[in-house]
Amino acid sequence: MTDNFTGQKIYNSGECWIDKNTAEILIKAKNIFKAAGYRVKIWDAYRPISAQAKFWEIMPNNDFVARPPDMSKIKKFRPTHMNGLCVDITLTDLDGNDIVMPSEFDDMTERASLECTKTSEEGRKNATYMKEVMERVGFLAYEKEWWHFYDVSTEPTPFMDFKI
Repeated sequence: MTDNFTGQKIYNSGECWIDKNTAEILIKAKNIFKAAGYRVKIWDAYRPISAQAKFWEIMPNNDFVARPPDMSKIKKFRPTHMNGLCVDITLTDLDGNDIVMPSEFDDMTERASLECTKTSEEGRKNATYMKEVMERVGFLAYEKEWWHFYDVSTEPTPFMDFKI
């Protein structure tokens, strides 16, 4: 699929892979959202190191794309897409229609931040609600992307390059 900020096909499959514990807390969030009349749409989860390298090659901007790791130098891991401990999500209504958010997904501008006042009040309200629920169950929001969440409740595992 080429519907991403690169305009290129990065993954060979549309499958979504995620760490088991990360999936469990995402399900907790999903249940809270469902009770409030929403569904969760996952845009991205586990990402192979090689895909991260491709993203970096296309957009070497540390605010929006992490530099691919030098695995020979890493001593301590952190939650990232490369170990399935991050998710990029949005909310939809129960019929699957996207709800208003501050910007489009993968908007690589200041509009992606919840702090930006140049976005609609409704979009900021919806993204703030999503952030509050995600943080309540064990995720931490990334301040520059309203859609990006780190699982900070799970011990980070090594990064992987298993192709999907």
